[in-house]
Amino acid sequence: MNIIKGLLLKDLYVFRNFKGNIIFSVFMFIFLIFIGSLRMDMFTIGSILFLIFFGMNSISSFSYDENADSDKYLLSLPITRKEVVLSKYLFVFLDSFISLIVGMLVSLFITILVRGSVDNIGTSLRICLIVFTSTSFLMCSNVPCIYKWGVEKGRMQSVIIPALFVFVLGMLGSLLLVLFPGLYLNVNLEYLFQISSFICLILNIIFYSVSYLISYKIYLKKEI
Repeated sequence: MNIIKGLLLKDLYVFRNFKGNIIFSVFMFIFLIFIGSLRMDMFTIGSILFLIFFGMNSISSFSYDENADSDKYLLSLPITRKEVVLSKYLFVFLDSFISLIVGMLVSLFITILVRGSVDNIGTSLRICLIVFTSTSFLMCSNVPCIYKWGVEKGRMQSVIIPALFVFVLGMLGSLLLVLFPGLYLNVNLEYLFQISSFICLILNIIFYSVSYLISYKIYLKKEI
């Protein structure tokens, strides 16, 4: 556990090089949320903005490791490849999750300060969780590509693979609609939205588990 903690701290220290930009961005988002709250409920939008902008920062740790060639140093220590990959996934998840929580707290505080209340907070929380799950899908698609081809060479694959997956799902959905025209008429969308929190939890577990296993197998065979 101490090794995982040390690896997480290593990745966290990378953010020190960008602390000026991060602080400026935080204040910029707070200002935008405050201005937006004068006209509308910015709880959902503000939370999503924080998640998308700050939750993607974990990718920068891969660039740093690649440029510093840190894998050679790490694997010369009593650290296994499994611990290296696991720490990366924990860092990716924690970065996204903390960004979402901070975004919600900041947006909630500003919205209540400006408007006095938050409209339909239950619906807003579900929407934020759905966006978090979508972000998890993108991140979990990107990480194996980075392990396979590197940060620079894997940029194209990081876009193509999730887009191709979504395209295939869309085609399957269209095919089901053609084969079974009345299928979607029996789907209770309101009920699905109500249980979306449970669905998102299961999807996040699947995304991170499958992605981790793929990345670990790639990294295990990778020559350092």
